[in-house]
Amino acid sequence: MTDTASSRVALAAVSPREERIGMLLVFLSALMWSFGGTIARFIHVGDSWTVVFWRSMWAVGFLVAFMLWRGGWRGTWRLFRDMGLPGLGVALCFATASTSFIVALAYTTVANILLMQAGVPLLAAMLAWVLFRERVTPGTWVAIAAVITGVAIMVSESLDGTVSPIGDGLALLIAVMLSFATVITRRFAHVRMVPATCLGALLAGAFAASQATEFTVSGRDMGFLFAFGVINLGVGLAFFAMGA
Repeated sequence: MTDTASSRVALAAVSPREERIGMLLVFLSALMWSFGGTIARFIHVGDSWTVVFWRSMWAVGFLVAFMLWRGGWRGTWRLFRDMGLPGLGVALCFATASTSFIVALAYTTVANILLMQAGVPLLAAMLAWVLFRERVTPGTWVAIAAVITGVAIMVSESLDGTVSPIGDGLALLIAVMLSFATVITRRFAHVRMVPATCLGALLAGAFAASQATEFTVSGRDMGFLFAFGVINLGVGLAFFAMGA
């Protein structure tokens, strides 16, 4: 059986109860991610790459511990081994999105970033239609049009100098990367994506380590970085990977 056929069988086998649980988990992931802007404002670290590094490392620590708790060393290794190219694709998407989020905060408002992220499900639906011809309901098309209009209005602020075009560009990149991650995760529903999110955080941390000017932070900032990495990023990624 091909990967596509396997994913269709897996999706068809999902019961209404499991679908409700999946929706709840994805909602909780969005809730965890919504705390990001607030937590970031309490961190007094001048170098964005330092923030990306510590946030990513705390997320990696949490996700590894979570997988070890669920499956032990052998089970965790098996998850990484079996995620294949779909897992690598999701990892790259999350590495790009999580890094862009921190850098974007230095250029644009939290509201702009989060509002663009709110359009991820609709962008994902449009991508699924373009790439796989999955059916999109008329109501969803209306919502997609509304999101595109809203994004255009926000981006227009960067044209008149109100907001940096770099910030809005990064915010849009976040939404696109999360949309691709959603489509891949759903398309390959038989692949466990928690290790992919862990790899994504590790890639983001490794790249940030090559760019950061310092790694030393105060105890106060480390506490907020712990929350930023574990609660906002790690728990959010785990909920998303299990729910999507």
